[in-house]
Amino acid sequence: MPKVKDLIARSADVLAAEARGRGVASVAVIERTSGEPHTFWIPESEDEPAFLAYSITKTFTASLILKLCEERKLSLEDQLAKWFPRIAHAARISIRQILNHTAGIPDYGGITAYHSSVSSSPSKPWSFDRFAAETIDKGLLFEPGQGWAYSNPGYMLAKRIAEEVSGIPYRDLISKYIAEPLGLNKTFVPQSIEDLALLAPGISSMLSPDGSPRDVRTHYHPGWVSHGVVASTSSEIVRFLDGLFQGQLVSRHFLDQMMQLVLVPMSATASAPGRSSPLRPGKPGYRLGLMGDSASPWGLLVGHNGGGPSYSATAFHAFDLGGLSVCAMGAVEKDFSTEQVVAGVLDIFRENIMASASMFPSIFLDAKS
Repeated sequence: MPKVKDLIARSADVLAAEARGRGVASVAVIERTSGEPHTFWIPESEDEPAFLAYSITKTFTASLILKLCEERKLSLEDQLAKWFPRIAHAARISIRQILNHTAGIPDYGGITAYHSSVSSSPSKPWSFDRFAAETIDKGLLFEPGQGWAYSNPGYMLAKRIAEEVSGIPYRDLISKYIAEPLGLNKTFVPQSIEDLALLAPGISSMLSPDGSPRDVRTHYHPGWVSHGVVASTSSEIVRFLDGLFQGQLVSRHFLDQMMQLVLVPMSATASAPGRSSPLRPGKPGYRLGLMGDSASPWGLLVGHNGGGPSYSATAFHAFDLGGLSVCAMGAVEKDFSTEQVVAGVLDIFRENIMASASMFPSIFLDAKS
């Protein structure tokens, strides 16, 4: 049977084939719970590259909220009206509903004004009030708890609530409750363009009105991600997922709360219009800050992906593959899919497990009996 180093080498080949030498990219794998990450990046460099994780930040935020619940500073059933009484129907929206996207709060992903503003003024993000005016203030998409719709502004509210109940800025909360306990030395929340200097070079056509390429690190203000954005490396993201599901961040009770599933329409899992997800959803759902699928080709799979100007990221934990965690990140804006990389790595390890089962069936039967 292939050794782990051979499986990791094949995983690196998946990344190289997807990136095709067009920019900086990385993949990290923890092949079993509590293991150390195996990391590969291209092109070769002395230090592992860092990227914006974009919406993987939601998993960080949900973990943070659960920590504050453990400390009795919050409850998942607390109503939004406690902090935002002027928001319509706030008395019927719970923190739980914000975190699993069942609150009905609109998103800005499909708003022309948002994308136009990013391209025309990439260094001057909207304020909290402007984000709210363009989305939340225009009314709910459905009655709270009666539907599902992905919402960045919902997580913007969660971020503000965490800051208010703790009296600590979001950047410091991520450091205190997640990065420091897990020893994630390269994971941080950038708050200015200058903070992006530590990232891998990332060129984007989204930051100019005419689509001319610009370096994200010198033009894009991270404030355009309304709910805050984590910067990290693929090896630290897999360590975060592994630590989370080991119970190193939140207690078993709150981890169980985090894993409660809300089914998501199959159309919402597509990575682009008219394109099916490389993760091949079977029964897609959303938990608290976690995308998930209990019927994926790899068994129970949970994690998140994220994308924006230049950078993209996908990170998932496969419970039924021995606690495998995989993260792919890249600074290749077009025709590059971190989801495709992660799916390819998951396939490699699933095939290895299936081959082992076919060679030693009695061992696997005994293990399951």
